Amino acid sequence: MTTPANVGTFVVPGTAVQKNDDDSLGRGVTEARNGVVATVVGTLNRKEGILFVDQQTDPIREIEMGDVVIGEVNRINPKTAEIRILHVEGKPVRTLPATHLFADIFVAKIVDKFMPSPGDAMRKRDLIRAKIEQLSPMLRAECRSHPDLGIIKAICPACGEYLVTSSAEPDVNVVCERCDYVGFRALSNGFGHGYEIPEGSSISELNRDGERWSNASMAFISKDGERPYLSPLSDHRRGSVHPTPKDVEKFLGGLQQGGGRGGRGGGGRGGQRPRREMHAAKCTMCGTDTKLPFEPTPGIPARCSPCKEKVDNGDASKEELAAEREVLNKAREAAKETMGMKLFIGGLPYSTSEEQLTELFVAHGELKEVHIAKDKETGNSKGFAFVTYKSYKEGEAAIEALKGTKIEGRKLTIQESKPKGGRDRGGRGGGGNRQNNRGRGRRDRR
Repeated sequence: MTTPANVGTFVVPGTAVQKNDDDSLGRGVTEARNGVVATVVGTLNRKEGILFVDQQTDPIREIEMGDVVIGEVNRINPKTAEIRILHVEGKPVRTLPATHLFADIFVAKIVDKFMPSPGDAMRKRDLIRAKIEQLSPMLRAECRSHPDLGIIKAICPACGEYLVTSSAEPDVNVVCERCDYVGFRALSNGFGHGYEIPEGSSISELNRDGERWSNASMAFISKDGERPYLSPLSDHRRGSVHPTPKDVEKFLGGLQQGGGRGGRGGGGRGGQRPRREMHAAKCTMCGTDTKLPFEPTPGIPARCSPCKEKVDNGDASKEELAAEREVLNKAREAAKETMGMKLFIGGLPYSTSEEQLTELFVAHGELKEVHIAKDKETGNSKGFAFVTYKSYKEGEAAIEALKGTKIEGRKLTIQESKPKGGRDRGGRGGGGNRQNNRGRGRRDRR
């Protein structure tokens, strides 16, 4: 039998330790089934009747207020950028706890310049140096309080080459030396140098803090978070094959007819962007009359700009959100019958045709649409479909009547199709915010 460790002995997790009758247990020791054991690596000690272990390994590395971190831009939202924290400067490299892996940077804390959206000053995969300014209920950081904070590394969204600094054009501070991409980033003095910042570096002056954007660039700046789609090359994930939406082809044609830089403001008279049709609505959160750039859908949030911003910033109270849910549920229930019901049909044999599905489901009510999901490249069925009934009650009856139905020996999954959980319907309701990138060709001008 192993002799329990005494005070002054080096212990590891699981080591049995000697406890006096009047000892209290402190950090690093615990009562186990077979006696008292150590739970950490270190030296057993006793002080003022407390038995504990002087830990000889670093504790869990948690981020503290004021820490300067290096992170990768992970997501661009309408008003915040999410960064994944990779390193805490001045502290040993250790794995961070799950609650300290990500931090948000509010758009107003990026650079001292008019910046409606974080996407105007950074892109996904950029490396950034930021300072932690809030720990609870979630980490928040900022990068405008010191010239050493900001983007330290960025790659060209078009070709993947590292971007370099430039001051050759107004409102541009980074360019790609491989292709014709130019853009704006909230630069750190350490841009292009990694963690080490050269003494006397003044790269951050290229941000032109406090200056207004030129008139030419104002045509590209976000308006209330809205990011108009100007170029098929602006989405680097798809490159030049990114299809131009049909509803803006006419607008893009107007840009081309506008003639060079002077026409970049948009098609139509005076080089201005065509006005979007606005629809009258009531804000589902505060009940005030507002106008939205889309037709509201019953049961889906449709918020005025102040309420949208309140939700985006996490300032909406539980009571306000609960009251809105009640309003949405009532609207959804009232609109059910007129909207009909859309069913998801899973487990389909790949050989099933839309005619076969129509024949199966039309027996239970009048149909609006039958659609089998197909692969865009091969045209083959994906094994699931959607069937929409004109009547909600008929849709419910069809689900019950066709429960357990099989086609070619395969049992079908039949259920009501719900809205996609990953889509921020609330954001849509608050004014149609989109994160479409903009630019002329590969231009990322703001």
